[in-house]
Amino acid sequence: MHVTVIAPDKLVLVDGNALELPNFDFDETLHAIQFDGQKGHIEFETPDGGVTTAPVSELEVQPYLEAWKAEKVRLEAIVPPEPTEAEKAQKRIAEIQQELVSNDLASVRPLRAKTAGTAKEVDELRLNELEEQAQKLRTELAALLTD
Repeated sequence: MHVTVIAPDKLVLVDGNALELPNFDFDETLHAIQFDGQKGHIEFETPDGGVTTAPVSELEVQPYLEAWKAEKVRLEAIVPPEPTEAEKAQKRIAEIQQELVSNDLASVRPLRAKTAGTAKEVDELRLNELEEQAQKLRTELAALLTD
């Protein structure tokens, strides 16, 4: 498990997955940590603006890893808000429009047969069925558009 800590940005990456930890108490002098699961190094800012490095152990990385895991669980638990009535209506309008397009496409073959004079009873039945579906969809669409 690779862990990277970028303290000035309050950022922790675990196996490349970054999470910002704004409420985590980062050491003020900590600059960064790189840990590959076995070994790594820690960088501290020095008073003169430089950086010093030292080996880092899994024990020193553990608090950052635990904070990252807790934040991941917290974010995954957030349930998106229920869509508003307007959002639900817009979604249904888009669905109806797509259904009408699909309905039109489904009518091409029976219409072609009818135009060519080769339509069978099944073609007529299919066209009637598609027209009934389209009328119901258009009625629903009109109601949604007037709300």
